[in-house]
Amino acid sequence: MLHSIDTNGCLVDVSDMWLEKLGYDRDEVIGRRSTEFLTEASRTYAREVVLPEFFRVGRCEVEYEMVRKDGSTFPVRLRGVASRDADGNVIGSAAAIEDLTDQRRLERHMLEAQKLDSLGLMAGGIAHDFNNLLVTVMGNAEIALARTSQPDVQENLADIVLAARRAADLCRQLLAYSGRSRLKDSTVDVSALVREIVQVLEVSVGRDALIKLDLETDCEVVGDATELRQVMMNLVINAGEALEGTRGLVSVVTSRRELGEEDIARSSNPSVRPGSYVCVEVADTGCGIPDEIRGRIFDPFFTTKEKGHGLGLAAVHGIVRAHNGTITVYTAQGRGTSFKVFFPASKPRASRPVTPAGAPKGTVLVVDDDATVRKTVARMLEAARYHVLTAENAEEALLLCRTRGEEIGAYVVDVSMPRVSGPELFDQIRALLPDAFVILASGYNHTDQVRRAASRGLAGFLQKPFRLEELEALLERSPKARGGGPGGR
Repeated sequence: MLHSIDTNGCLVDVSDMWLEKLGYDRDEVIGRRSTEFLTEASRTYAREVVLPEFFRVGRCEVEYEMVRKDGSTFPVRLRGVASRDADGNVIGSAAAIEDLTDQRRLERHMLEAQKLDSLGLMAGGIAHDFNNLLVTVMGNAEIALARTSQPDVQENLADIVLAARRAADLCRQLLAYSGRSRLKDSTVDVSALVREIVQVLEVSVGRDALIKLDLETDCEVVGDATELRQVMMNLVINAGEALEGTRGLVSVVTSRRELGEEDIARSSNPSVRPGSYVCVEVADTGCGIPDEIRGRIFDPFFTTKEKGHGLGLAAVHGIVRAHNGTITVYTAQGRGTSFKVFFPASKPRASRPVTPAGAPKGTVLVVDDDATVRKTVARMLEAARYHVLTAENAEEALLLCRTRGEEIGAYVVDVSMPRVSGPELFDQIRALLPDAFVILASGYNHTDQVRRAASRGLAGFLQKPFRLEELEALLERSPKARGGGPGGR
């Protein structure tokens, strides 16, 4: 945009782009003072700060807010140069004006992404440490429950186990928000996933809501089916609650979409790449989202519900981000809301061979720097008739590996240990024993490290807190961990 101004500060000429951006015809603006098209705050700043300096030095570069004919405003950067006569007197000026709307939008997105990343790091760290504590609580409660026959004690222990599981569910939502909960990648047909849970969705939204499905074929993505299911459930439940008990519609639509750079710039994750995406849209005809809270809907622990914990949409945002996806939100108060979630479209994946199961009774080496976790996992395994060895760190583990490696049927290794991490220890164990059956465990999903280890022969990953059944399910896949007595012999 360009304009030129006379010595009285009135517009002499403006470019066609200037007119288009502000919505005026040329005869409506020529002769008017240029400051009339600024907001009150920008006019004051121009009059008191910019213009005195401009007349002194003959040039300026400044950011203003301009006002369109319809009253809306937009940010600009103005670069002005004065014209002088032979005596050095200012006789006019010309300015180039740059619309900063897109730049400001991108800056807001980047700041929002940085804020959410920081909150995610904190939430993930809390969940990791709390999950370690839950291993001890849940594990010891289950062991005690199995050993007692007193009904009142059994009831108390069962309550402890139930509370620990609920705490673990909250931790999983925190990890989902942090973007570190994705582990079990597979090719998932999103449309089929919605069909599978449609009855649950109908119950979730209540009797007054009508669910309408419009599901396309060829909507496959690569991801964790459990996490993707959680995204659908959270969005549909929110949509049902937005109806506030009145008769309304909740629609779920799946489609294949091409996202360009402009689409991505308006989304929650501007770092994703243009390309082919599977879109899941969940829309409602409810109350809409008020303007004053729209910018906080993905913040963890932010909620407008009396009994909510504020992790529903936060978990959705984290899961989508972890799947290299993005979200757009369209809402109008009193007219409803539409969430569009985009996941990168996939190509078909080759199926993996299923390892035969067995009855594990071999030797398991548990490696964890947390003494209470180490002791609890050992007790759980011993209660299931495993022979258990323990190590506090990588040095102890490698010593046992060298001296008793032939009898050890499986290794359960914590990911986050000082000096030598779990994935590093995994590599060292495999260097000594190429066929070693190693399971990594953590209260924090180190997705990239686990995926790299999986490509080099990692047997599996356990998310803390885990149950004995989950651990046994992995151990059954180890031929050496089968059989009777230590070492499986």
